[in-house]
Amino acid sequence: MMNRGTTIIAVSALVLFIMLPVQILYAAGLYVRESSNAAVREAPYSNSKMIGVAESNDYLEIFETQADWSRIKTPKGDEGWVLNRLLTKQMPKVLVINQLNEKIKALTQENITLREENTQLQRDSRERTFKMSGASREIEDIKRQYENLKLESGQYLQLKDRYTELDKQYKAASDTLVKLTRENSKLKTSERLIFTLLGGGFIVIGLVIGSLLQMFRGKPKKGGYKL
Repeated sequence: MMNRGTTIIAVSALVLFIMLPVQILYAAGLYVRESSNAAVREAPYSNSKMIGVAESNDYLEIFETQADWSRIKTPKGDEGWVLNRLLTKQMPKVLVINQLNEKIKALTQENITLREENTQLQRDSRERTFKMSGASREIEDIKRQYENLKLESGQYLQLKDRYTELDKQYKAASDTLVKLTRENSKLKTSERLIFTLLGGGFIVIGLVIGSLLQMFRGKPKKGGYKL
């Protein structure tokens, strides 16, 4: 046998199972048919007091259905009973058109937004392309400068080697010039000495000759021929 707790659980589950379709039905809604208004009454009778009016195309919440009547709630908040023949599950064309118009407006706005975004993207793309073009030109300039530097560096190394070689030749020539200058100076000194000695020799010879002539002139002349 089932105990009391199990029985309560089983009964509760059965009640929920039975009530579930009703809840689903109550959660559904219906529309008031086009070109007609539905009187909202206190009770599900034609002679019951009318407490409000559900206008054409209104969406009504359904709480309960009995025979030809349904207990509803209007968009204005009125609760009561209306005849089922005045209700329909099909959405009214006006509401469909309104929804379509709203969708069209939303899509139109979305299209405008997308066009603006596309325009901005195209503008950004052009700017990026321009920047990339400028960057490419700059890269090419840098490459040319690099190649020029490589060439100039090679030429610089060649010129440096040539300068080093010429500098060595210049130093060697300078050393040779110094040596030649010294030798020339020595030669000039030797020449001056030689000229001095020669001049002195000539002077001495002249003095000797002069002395000899003086001596000859000072001797007495012998008789004989006179000149």
